Amino acid sequence: MRESLCDLREAVMVFKCSFRARWVDTDVASVMHFTNSLRYFEACEEEYYRSLGQGLNALPENYGIILPRVEVHCRYAASCRFDDTIEVTLKTREVADKTITYDFQLFMKEEEWLAAEGYVKCIAVELNWKAVPLPVEVAKAIHEGA
Repeated sequence: MRESLCDLREAVMVFKCSFRARWVDTDVASVMHFTNSLRYFEACEEEYYRSLGQGLNALPENYGIILPRVEVHCRYAASCRFDDTIEVTLKTREVADKTITYDFQLFMKEEEWLAAEGYVKCIAVELNWKAVPLPVEVAKAIHEGA
């Protein structure tokens, strides 16, 4: 059984991933720690890049860049618990010269409740941490997938 089941939707081009809240992500009361929402956002982003035909690990190998976070925001609306099915949606808000901003929503799938929403802004940097423009091929793949 796969850990995540992901698919790319047409229309607004929303990328979605489903996960199960893991025991390790919860406290003694089986409530998921708030910081783990960001981990699920990143797990969805990782699957998104795989769906574009290259994983995040291909960026340094193929283009000599990485995408560190320069801004993150998250608003929490409900608590997820151990073994809840969580659905994360990713939408590309903006692809600028050097940055990419993704909007995320995390839903408790069975109840169809919004648990958290936010955004992540990444910047393209060379391996020496100098900011550089996004490679044309990367920006084009994100535009076509967004």
